[in-house]
Amino acid sequence: MRICKAFLAVFVFLTMTTQGWSAEVVKLGFFDKQAIVDRSEMGKAGLATIKAEMKPIYEKLEAARQEIKELKEEFKKKEPIWSEEVKKTKYVEIVSKEKRLEQDVEQANRSLSMRERELLKPLQDKVLEIVAKIGKEGGYTMIFEVPGAGIWYAPDTLNLTEKIIQELNATSVGEKSDE
Repeated sequence: MRICKAFLAVFVFLTMTTQGWSAEVVKLGFFDKQAIVDRSEMGKAGLATIKAEMKPIYEKLEAARQEIKELKEEFKKKEPIWSEEVKKTKYVEIVSKEKRLEQDVEQANRSLSMRERELLKPLQDKVLEIVAKIGKEGGYTMIFEVPGAGIWYAPDTLNLTEKIIQELNATSVGEKSDE
């Protein structure tokens, strides 16, 4: 009987203290920024521009890679017949070109990263605006960006990516017709 009364008391206590919590509805949502970049018109345009600008740089890097590969193959084939001095000279040339290529790749990656941020900044600003609008109109408590939010599971009903892409594309079309 004592156990039953204690259980009843705890049950009543928990029921009363959780009523305040249950009154406020928490509505969550999330979106995939990379999917928005890849599938929205604005994102596709930015990525196409980046690709076009970087193409000559990557072609130059690929030519340097090919040159190094050919030098290494030549070294392998002719090493037995070359003098020590020629071997040393060719080896230094290969190592020098490899270091230069590594520096060029790092520089190209930095340039790509900077240009990507520059070109995609207007998209990011527009997405932020749309997310805020969806959040206010939809009564969302929080909207997360994945994968940065560390969400491991969420039902698809919370995924706002498609809605954001649709609004972004509609906004982009509206801005183009205004011009």
